Amino acid sequence: MIVLLLPDLGRNMNRNKTNRVLLTVFIIMAVFCSSGYMLKCYDCPLTAVPCKTNITCRNGLDSCLWLKTGEKTLSHCYTYSNCNMNQIKEDYKFDSFNFRCCQKDLCNRSPTTMISTAGFSIATIMTMIWILGA
Repeated sequence: MIVLLLPDLGRNMNRNKTNRVLLTVFIIMAVFCSSGYMLKCYDCPLTAVPCKTNITCRNGLDSCLWLKTGEKTLSHCYTYSNCNMNQIKEDYKFDSFNFRCCQKDLCNRSPTTMISTAGFSIATIMTMIWILGA
C-alpha cells in the first residue's frame, strides 16, 4: 500500500489570502497614517516654482498654509485659528489671493500635485482589491 502525503491545499490557500489581506491593510495604513506628532508642512517663500522644501512646524503652528497670488505661491506653517481671509490679508498685505489651510502632514502642496497623489492612491487601492479577488 502506497500512501501519498499531500499538503492541505485548502489551508494553504486560506493562509495565502490572509497574508494578502494583512499586507494590504499594512500598506493602506502606511500610506494614510501620519508617523509623527508634530505637523510637517511645505515651506517656501512666494515663488513661481513648485515647493519641495518641508519643515516640522514649531509649537503653536497647527496648520499648513497654501497661498496663491497671481502666478506665485507661498507655502508654510500657520495658525489654524488665523486661517481666514481678513487675517491672511492683514498678515501678507495681498489684495487678491486664494488660500487653503489644512492640518495633515505636507497637505499644502499645489492642487495639481494633490490630484496626481490622489490618483496614485486610488490606483494602489484598486490593485490591492484586484489581487485579493484573484
